[in-house]
Amino acid sequence: MQEIARKQDAGTGPVVWILSAGERDEGGNIIGVYMDRDLARGALVTEAQKLHDRFTISDARQEDDGSIHVEGGCDWIALEPHAVSTARELDQP
Repeated sequence: MQEIARKQDAGTGPVVWILSAGERDEGGNIIGVYMDRDLARGALVTEAQKLHDRFTISDARQEDDGSIHVEGGCDWIALEPHAVSTARELDQP
């Protein structure tokens, strides 16, 4: 999984993985931010179990960029890579 982040990293700076959850009509909240996708695994499983306790999981998929999306009822969970802007990427000293 590190390779996925490295691909995203090429030319865009560091990558963090953001775990979020919410409801389709009401938006969502960030649950955690991780420097590595594998570090989010435990929190993702915990959130998926909470979702499963309330609803039947209707969709769970991994995208080409390594992001994971889980849906049940009108609730969702997402673990997605996001590039971090640094002074270097902003052309600042």
